[in-house]
Amino acid sequence: MKQHKRSLTLWLGVGVLLLCGALMTGPPMGTAARDTVSPGAVSALMGTALLLLAAACVRLFLIPRFQYRPGRLQLMLEELVRLCDRIARRCSRPRKHDFLRRFLFAAGAARRKLRETRDEMKEHKKALALWLGAVVLLLCGALVTGPPVRAESVQVAMRDAVLHNVNRVSLMGWKEVNPGLISAFTVTAILLLAAACIRLFLIPRFQYSPGRVQLLLEELVGLFDRMAQKNSPHKHGFLGLYLFAAGAYIFVGTLFELLGLQAVTTQGHPITLPAPLSDVNAAIAMGCLSYLVILSGGIAGNGIRGVGKTLKEFSLPISMSFRLFGALLSGLLVTELVYYFVQLSFVLPVVVGVLFTLLHALIQSYVLTMLTALYYGEVSEHTPPRKSKKRKPRQARQA
Repeated sequence: MKQHKRSLTLWLGVGVLLLCGALMTGPPMGTAARDTVSPGAVSALMGTALLLLAAACVRLFLIPRFQYRPGRLQLMLEELVRLCDRIARRCSRPRKHDFLRRFLFAAGAARRKLRETRDEMKEHKKALALWLGAVVLLLCGALVTGPPVRAESVQVAMRDAVLHNVNRVSLMGWKEVNPGLISAFTVTAILLLAAACIRLFLIPRFQYSPGRVQLLLEELVGLFDRMAQKNSPHKHGFLGLYLFAAGAYIFVGTLFELLGLQAVTTQGHPITLPAPLSDVNAAIAMGCLSYLVILSGGIAGNGIRGVGKTLKEFSLPISMSFRLFGALLSGLLVTELVYYFVQLSFVLPVVVGVLFTLLHALIQSYVLTMLTALYYGEVSEHTPPRKSKKRKPRQARQA
């Protein structure tokens, strides 16, 4: 431990010297020497700052936690110190290699080798190499393509994401429609194809001891079935089917924008197909359809009186529609703003695009299905008609 502390202290000292040297170099000589700074000086400052920060973190957080049975990180640091020590012993005279060892450790001239974890590292070398290669290729492709030529400002792009009055798509040359309609058709086709494949290929192979796919499907169906049975115990057969269909459509439709499918507008510009429910028309259609399902539950449970019970909640389709539309539109606008600027479109979309879209998909699917189940159970519950009080005869009243 004492050797590690001395080495890290010397490392910090060398870093301070490098920082002072970078500051003393100053700007390059030239006509604009007073206003410019050498890129090498900036790189030296950033590298030195990173080294100092790493050394401070190692000294404050890692070394006090070193144990008799070392972990991977402790093994890596100890092996690196030993490697620098061996190089210093071979390259200098006896008893005069301590400073050289510390300098090699501070400058990073030795290669990092871990004998204890060599077998584990070999298993991950191929995966890491492929991953790094894919990252490098994607980064090179992004740099080669350069920033896209924007034919419109960010204000126009975000306004059109709400109104869809500029970037419209031709529907088979017949009519100009919103991109959300193309997304709705695509999502519906995906869901129908998936349902057909599950019915033809997966369900006939279900077994008494279920596998992973069977467990997943049974858990999803059971989730919506339990939701329908809990909120409407007397009539829940059709309700469970609708909740599963509506939840699947909202979830898949929200995740659809992550695919990045492109379409060509009538003006010849490419556009990414948005989520279907980010269009106010699709959100209103979903809210009204849920309201009609609730109305059918009221009629099935109470007849004509169920219509009156359902019509009391006249604001229900509006609230359900605009809640769904506002939540999905906010995610669309944030993603559109992030992708508009090239400087933000490298790391930030991983957090904004994926996490926000996934959270919206889960939350909105649960909210709409739960509200539909609650109101369906309320209006479909059978209520006996009120009995009118019969008037007593006049003689009985006088008596």
